[in-house]
Amino acid sequence: MLLVAEILRLCTRALLALLLCMAGAAATAAGAVKLSEAERGWIAAHQKQVFTVGFDPFGGMDSFEFRGRRVGLLPALLDDMRTQLGLSLVPAEVKSWDDAYSRFVQGRIDVLYGANATPEREKIMRFTRAAWKYPYTVFARKDSSVQTLGDLDGKRVGFLANDFVLEQLPKEFPNIRFEPRNFEDQSAGLAALAAGQVDGFVTSGGGVEYEFLHEHPTLTLVAELKSITSDMTFAVAREQLLLGQIINRYIEQRQPHIQQLAREAGRLYNRKVLRLSEAELAWLELQGEAVVGVAEDYLPFDYFHDGQYKGIAGATLQRIGEIVGIRFKVVSGPFAQLIEQVRAGKVDVLNMAKTEDRLADFLFPRAISTERDIIVGAKSSAPVQDVYGLDGQPVAVIDGFWHEEYLRKNLKNPRIVKTANIMESLQLLRDGGAAYMIENPTVVEFYINGLGYTDLVKRGITSKDSFIYFGVGKRQPELAGIMDKVIPLIQFDEMKYAGIQTVPTLRNEANRRLLMLLAGLGLVLLAILAVTVRIVRKLIEQRAKTQFLREREHLLYTDSLTGFHNRNYFSQRAETAAGDYPQAIVVADMNNLKRVNDAHGHAAGDALITLFAETARAQWPQADAFRIGGDEFVFILPNIGEAQVLAELEALKTRCQQTRRELAPGAWISPSAALGHAMRASATQSLHSCVAQADARMYEAKAGMKKRSTDLAEP
Repeated sequence: MLLVAEILRLCTRALLALLLCMAGAAATAAGAVKLSEAERGWIAAHQKQVFTVGFDPFGGMDSFEFRGRRVGLLPALLDDMRTQLGLSLVPAEVKSWDDAYSRFVQGRIDVLYGANATPEREKIMRFTRAAWKYPYTVFARKDSSVQTLGDLDGKRVGFLANDFVLEQLPKEFPNIRFEPRNFEDQSAGLAALAAGQVDGFVTSGGGVEYEFLHEHPTLTLVAELKSITSDMTFAVAREQLLLGQIINRYIEQRQPHIQQLAREAGRLYNRKVLRLSEAELAWLELQGEAVVGVAEDYLPFDYFHDGQYKGIAGATLQRIGEIVGIRFKVVSGPFAQLIEQVRAGKVDVLNMAKTEDRLADFLFPRAISTERDIIVGAKSSAPVQDVYGLDGQPVAVIDGFWHEEYLRKNLKNPRIVKTANIMESLQLLRDGGAAYMIENPTVVEFYINGLGYTDLVKRGITSKDSFIYFGVGKRQPELAGIMDKVIPLIQFDEMKYAGIQTVPTLRNEANRRLLMLLAGLGLVLLAILAVTVRIVRKLIEQRAKTQFLREREHLLYTDSLTGFHNRNYFSQRAETAAGDYPQAIVVADMNNLKRVNDAHGHAAGDALITLFAETARAQWPQADAFRIGGDEFVFILPNIGEAQVLAELEALKTRCQQTRRELAPGAWISPSAALGHAMRASATQSLHSCVAQADARMYEAKAGMKKRSTDLAEP
């Protein structure tokens, strides 16, 4: 049987490869990627040349070894480029990302894949748009207090050495201050996190997050930073203009196909990460489809609508399918009928409770939810310890649920009140027809909150394994094995949120009568106040819009530390801003900021920056002030001449010398800066050229300044 399966698998692979080649040839003939005449000529001249591509050999789904072959998104992209463009692009033999990067810079590799564009790199490289983007991820220990990105404030956080996220994270999340720790590779960083040496670890994704979780079961993924991404660009040397243009056109015009390649690469990578057996891999390749049964709705876990499985369980199955590439076909019917179809091999998967009698016909992968059932009653009901406190009490039990058998086995005097569904059970509790009921906490929370039954609360918890399982028919052991390996990678809270969005909203019965009364009053008031409301609404909308735009502009163009305009404002608006001429452009570069940071910490450095800004504002209240860097400032003084500027510069220096602030007991600081200026006679002069002139003078002044022993002195 194994030999037959292997032969079928090889035949399937060969057929798929042939179909892909035929599809690629058809696409080339149709001219899928449109190029300019110059670009087509360049390709014709370089058809026989082989271009090497450097990459990170440990970059997750981009490139990895699987079943003896190098596969992934990058090899798939290069194969597709060869088909679409006629260029021979091949992966280079590289040891690491640093090896690939250095060899590219040395000219020994033609193309670099996966480098984020930075100002320094753009001096020597040309970048295409990103073929794919991976959000940066944040890991923490499951048993730690770090549950969100914000919890890292004041904590030790690990990063890869020289990773650009070290600079980008404070820009995107300025309210989070952390103590960075650098690591040479991700394995070292994650090991340090697991050992408690750091409180969090931030690194790019790319599918590797699943591998990290598999290798470190004590860790959890707490956040995906969608605003900070690792961009999978293709970079070429500056002189390779046409090659960069051609690859960029390919990426622009092949986006749907690239997305499909990325999905396929991700699924293959996940199969590798999960260490699927050969039998499980063969099942995915030869079958890969399972039939899922959905019985009556069990909100918010099970909901069948328009042929789709929705709710928390439906969202979980969809994620399982996305991770490894299983196709789930959904059927619906009565629970008893679906169980018989599983036994007959017509249905493969069914959401059900795990009981002793079902183990004969079903395999149970690990639970998708490990919440234990709770005991619910009215606020006036007495608390109970486990189900033993229910002896002699009327308990509402949904007909057919396992709770009835459980209560009869554990209680001497069980009083069971059968109901048709959970809403009937809840209503019995409110009416006094039952004292308690047993149910999953997520289900109870959904119904109590949705219906507005605030008079019902948790009164106890059960010790029974009442977890939520998918039962898999024993005819499908490979499917059960695959699901068992995938489920630990899925966050229940994420599935809970996603699933609840797909189920119907419950009508709040508790507030219904009050709402009807309020609706009647509202209609009367609406008729009287219609005109007034319309006018007030317009005024409020206009005011809110104005306030929003004002606050948005303030946040976008203001430096939060000094209150000055920031670099965004300087780059986009300073050139065209109105002003009185002649103007003086003054560039200031603060002294001793690094020394203060090193000696007393960044809080002291921030205090020094703020002190200099306050001193400059006191000297030049009329100036347009900009903070364009950490310790760099630009001031535009209106309606001023050359002689007066020189006097103003000296006055600022004197004011700085006379201004002091205590950083720590016995340690005082005075602000100081190197200054340079340029005159601007009219708007026809470029502001940026004046800034460059002032900047040059500032550096001359800085070079000529005598080195002082210290700016810190005893009080």
